[in-house]
Amino acid sequence: MARQRIVGVADSNVGVPAPGRHSAKRFSSTQIALLLVITLLAAVLRLFRLGDWSLWVDEANTWRDVTMPLWGDGGFFSGYRGWYPLSFLLLRSLLDHGLLPMWSEGWLRLPFACCGILTVPALAVFGNLLVGRRAALLSALFLAVNPWHIYWSQNIRGYVLVFFFAIVAAGVFWLGALRGSWRLRLLGLLTAVVGGLCHPTAYLLLAPFVVYTVLVRQDARHGARFWLQLAVIGAIATLAARLLVELPQLQTFARAKPDASLTHLLQTIAFYFRLPLLITALTGMWLLFLTRMQGRILFLACWALVPLAVLAVLGASVMKVTARYGFCALPPVMLLAGAASVRIGRALVQGLGHGVRWGTVLPAVILPTILCLDMVSYDILYFTSQHGDRGMWREAARYVVDQTPADKKLSVYTVNEPTMMYYLRPMHYADRSAGVDPYPDREVVGIESWEVTKAIAGSGVRQDGNGYFGAAIERTRREGKELFVVITRAELEEKDADGTLRAALQERFELVAVLPVWVGPKDESIYVYRAAS
Repeated sequence: MARQRIVGVADSNVGVPAPGRHSAKRFSSTQIALLLVITLLAAVLRLFRLGDWSLWVDEANTWRDVTMPLWGDGGFFSGYRGWYPLSFLLLRSLLDHGLLPMWSEGWLRLPFACCGILTVPALAVFGNLLVGRRAALLSALFLAVNPWHIYWSQNIRGYVLVFFFAIVAAGVFWLGALRGSWRLRLLGLLTAVVGGLCHPTAYLLLAPFVVYTVLVRQDARHGARFWLQLAVIGAIATLAARLLVELPQLQTFARAKPDASLTHLLQTIAFYFRLPLLITALTGMWLLFLTRMQGRILFLACWALVPLAVLAVLGASVMKVTARYGFCALPPVMLLAGAASVRIGRALVQGLGHGVRWGTVLPAVILPTILCLDMVSYDILYFTSQHGDRGMWREAARYVVDQTPADKKLSVYTVNEPTMMYYLRPMHYADRSAGVDPYPDREVVGIESWEVTKAIAGSGVRQDGNGYFGAAIERTRREGKELFVVITRAELEEKDADGTLRAALQERFELVAVLPVWVGPKDESIYVYRAAS
């Protein structure tokens, strides 16, 4: 009886029928047709120019991990990727069984693009449970044209799988809370764990589920207010973040990104989540609260705010984190923005629609149009001048090959060893396990292997970058190699805070090519230096 009483009170806050009954209405045939059109739009945008973009460093790391041996020293499961192997193993299986006939960028990205397409109808279906049919369809439209989601759908990384499992896990968990079913809630938690096996950021989903459950129980017993609940969310998120810091894997990551910056996190959230969408989502949160849908708004608020709050604590005190680690919080932002658009549209129709031609249509589409135009405007940049928000590493690799005389070997020092390996030594990791070097005339040296950067990182002693590069030039000349240095300035500066390497580059090398690309505020332009003769 006690359990039934608690669930009943929680349901009164949710504003839905008693457990066991379904509150969402089915999509009409017209709405299903509209959802198919939206999904088709999403497919076009995610498949368009899929293979045109160069691999960036994380994509090249995925290629490395799916081509290296699974077991043994230096194998896949000997590294930290073995903690979240699912996306790598799925891609590896497709390649091994010949379902992806080529190793090109487009074929490698295709499975992730297909998953990104599926997330659009999934958001509409599960979103219907939380915000209704119209808002869910609008949310699907926003997702279809969202440039950040398009980017991760065209990426050989597990983030778009995290997004898909976040939608399914949250939808199943909410349905379990709605019906008072512990089995469905457990299934939602397990689905989030499956997402975590694609990428650890999916484990952030567990926190909002726990926070929501705690707050609903407290609300049922003590009648706590909504804003007090949000304060509890922040407190629990802070505690969760501090506990996460103790994990060995996170400590390793923290050592690699020690420069904690809350400002950097907030800037990336504003840029990638899209500021107009965020403002609309916050408005939707407030409007749902005013309509006495506290249960739904509490769940959506937990889903959206708890992962970002955990990241904020980590970013402010422990390590440098970016918005992409909170990608699982984008679905509720979409749903809240869709809910706000519907409610604001209704208000505008009632206030402005009378006596105006198309008065029941034009006021309702004003806000969705503004949000879509904001995202589409960046989509245009993404597919044109932004070059898929990636540096042009393929072009850089082709350039150094073309500039190397036929009678000479090639040596490339770079800040992006994985990507240059993909383009210059494409079977490197597979052949290395067999003790074969099919590319004896091409050498790639990553910045982590540069002795000068090791010395700086290990001792803090200022090293002679000029002397180091001088020795590299002499060695490559002696071995009959043409020496190039291929960098992006941002990555070089992370290893060269005192400017030693940059000064040496300017003195001992000639800048021969610049391939410009800016991603938001970050310069992803590639600078190619050639050893001065």
